[in-house]
Amino acid sequence: MNGLNRNQVLASLAAVFVAGAAAGVAVGYPMGRQAAIQRPPHPPRDMASHLLEKYSRELGLSTNQVAQIEPMLQEASQRVRALHRENFRQTGAIMQDCNRSILGLLDPGQQQKFKEMEERRDKWFRERQAERERTRNGPQGKPPGPADSAPPKGGEPPHPR
Repeated sequence: MNGLNRNQVLASLAAVFVAGAAAGVAVGYPMGRQAAIQRPPHPPRDMASHLLEKYSRELGLSTNQVAQIEPMLQEASQRVRALHRENFRQTGAIMQDCNRSILGLLDPGQQQKFKEMEERRDKWFRERQAERERTRNGPQGKPPGPADSAPPKGGEPPHPR
């Protein structure tokens, strides 16, 4: 066996196995974690409806309490959506500036590849947004609640670049 004894071969195989497992964990765990962060744990629903259902179920709210709490949750939900849209818009502007700076450092071939990468990402994002809209609108093609029926002011925010 080329001067290797049985213990050396077993130790080598064990080292390769451990290195493979470590590499799998090092690469797979962050990828799985990122995928879990990027998609909601359940189908998207209106935040206010979700919370009202949860509070009613867990707190045993009376009809009067539901009637008082529901407008508070609707308003909070609208404020959170507005904050998300603004954050998304700002993030997009930051990434566009970053991409312009990166392009300035690349040679023409790299610039072309970078632009193609961005086009693929943009296409993926548009498809993802369309799928979210289909999911959000449900089988009847209408949003589930009044808070989701109006499009955000100024249209959808641009995707961060």
